[in-house]
Amino acid sequence: MIVVCPQCSKRYMLDESLLPKNGRQVRCVACQHIWHQVPETLPMTPPPLKGIMDMAIDSKITPEKRTSWLGWVVVLTLIIFTFSFLSFGRDYIVKFWPKSERLYNLIGLHVTLPGEGLSISNAASLTHQEGLIEMIQVSGDITNTSPQVRPIPLLKIKVLGSNSHQKCKDLKSEACVLDYWEHRLSENSLLPGEQIHFETASRPKVEDTQQISVEF
Repeated sequence: MIVVCPQCSKRYMLDESLLPKNGRQVRCVACQHIWHQVPETLPMTPPPLKGIMDMAIDSKITPEKRTSWLGWVVVLTLIIFTFSFLSFGRDYIVKFWPKSERLYNLIGLHVTLPGEGLSISNAASLTHQEGLIEMIQVSGDITNTSPQVRPIPLLKIKVLGSNSHQKCKDLKSEACVLDYWEHRLSENSLLPGEQIHFETASRPKVEDTQQISVEF
């Protein structure tokens, strides 16, 4: 059968057996125009073959092909999003999964740990009586020892006890955490070389307290 491009009027000789009953997408080789071609229903006298060339059937342009490409785009988008999160969110990942720091170091990605560039000094615990209850308060200094501005994370304060405490006996440990709380400082960050003093609120002292640990 003879097919004529509706865009540039280029004529092509097309084997009608290549067209299903409901037609298919075809493409003009000359102008790249695409249209839906259906087979002829009535026999026609073929015109002269002068200037007629083989038709380019564009079998690639189908709904199934578009769906396949859409699937690949979604997969590629998910891969890029996952890689970006693992890269730019590595500080948060290491915070909740400390063992991942070793993996990041292996691939050359530096992880900024909480309190990096900050130093805790002069940490001490003070006790005093409030009625019949012995209270404890923790104080100390934080210094920025790095050449950059550093954020101040929450202070994690642990009260450690010896194995004579019942809780430690249950855990079968030489030292265990008898009490734990967090303290947020009044400042959010420190300039290079800047120092800030902190004092926690008073808490009831736990019996058999051996040591106070202050860390980021």
